[in-house]
Amino acid sequence: MCSTQVFSKRTKLVASSLLLLVFSAVLSTQSGVVLAQTKLEAKTIKGGTQYAEPLKIAVIDLAPKDSGYAKRITQVIKDDLSYSLYFHVAGINSSVLATLGNDLHNMNGWQQLGVQYLLEGSAQTDGENLTAEIKLSDVSGRSVIKTSKWEMEAEAYRTLAHIISDETVLTLTGQKGIFLTKIAYVRWEAGNKEIYVCDYDGHNPRPVTDDRSINVSPAWSPDGSKLVYTSYKKGNPDLWVSEVSTNQSNLFASYKGLNVNPAWSPDGKYVAATLSKDGNSEIYLLTAEGQIVRRLTNTRAIDCSPTWSPDGKQIAFASDRPGYPQIYVMDTEGNNLRRLTYTGKISDSPCWSPQGDKIAFALREKRKLDICTIDVTGENLTRLTREGSNENPDWSPDGLHIVFCSNRTGKYEIYTMHWDGSSETKITTGETVSYNPSWSPGF
Repeated sequence: MCSTQVFSKRTKLVASSLLLLVFSAVLSTQSGVVLAQTKLEAKTIKGGTQYAEPLKIAVIDLAPKDSGYAKRITQVIKDDLSYSLYFHVAGINSSVLATLGNDLHNMNGWQQLGVQYLLEGSAQTDGENLTAEIKLSDVSGRSVIKTSKWEMEAEAYRTLAHIISDETVLTLTGQKGIFLTKIAYVRWEAGNKEIYVCDYDGHNPRPVTDDRSINVSPAWSPDGSKLVYTSYKKGNPDLWVSEVSTNQSNLFASYKGLNVNPAWSPDGKYVAATLSKDGNSEIYLLTAEGQIVRRLTNTRAIDCSPTWSPDGKQIAFASDRPGYPQIYVMDTEGNNLRRLTYTGKISDSPCWSPQGDKIAFALREKRKLDICTIDVTGENLTRLTREGSNENPDWSPDGLHIVFCSNRTGKYEIYTMHWDGSSETKITTGETVSYNPSWSPGF
């Protein structure tokens, strides 16, 4: 939604990724093994997006089986690959074991079960260090596709698991995985609103700000090193930038009135934001240093919540120029304006998909908000949520998932779901209110 000072409380994100724990990786590919990449391509059929059948993979528990780290890493890998939508992770139960003859390396048995790939390996600890060796095999070809080895601190086992998952996705699909991405969001505690960052699955939350003030609307820089957001720590709603690795913050833009709803351009050269320095909430284009380049909208209406197209040539935004907020699209000069949505009492918080074909937004009908998607042509409006009130949608960098906030438990918390609205999962825990999520892109 737009800022609370405008007509609600939402911002938009533009891209990027987060710093990773230092690790060393050794990759080696078996000689003579050639595997054609299996790209999962989306195609639109009668307005509905359909994806190729997921690849079927079995993940064997890492050795040694009595190691707590090995068990935890195995489970994270299974969760990652299942979440990705690229894979169906085969369960290993008594029926499967009977087909395999209790031999987990029985390739004939796995092929009979329809499994295409096998992931196995070990995770050994030596004091505070962890060494993992992974082997990925092609079941039908009875061949090893890739072997990999990593070393890092044992406490970073979840990071290690995500790295293994990302490599598996890249090797078998040619696409980047999202398991090392981060989600920034606002946590409301004791009257203060601070910016937090967590892993894509909600683990490892940590504060980026600790101002004991109001900080909202985080948006990632394209390189993932910074977050731009609105803060009241100097009294006025100004734009600030924080280095994610150090939490060092600097003033970005402090024009008279509102400085809200920042959105970084895909190339990192500009930030679109809502300013009210001339008395009305309008969208402006700023440099990466916070200087005004030009004003993009000029109406008596409230224009806010800009979001960039992936090619950086267009900006979608919310405006109440028809009497209530709707989604509009313009080019980066402020020209070629067109209205995108025509339904519902409020259409707000637009977010452009990484593929460029859809925009997610919050639609208010019957006293509550739901997350919807619509083609950039204005066709194929699809409602994704039904339970509670749902706001602040943002896409994962692969375009297969959406993060949002919902009050379905009685307070706002952060959820993710697949692009079609399936598998809604709450990723924040505790007694605090969380909202305004912003998903970093992959790297």
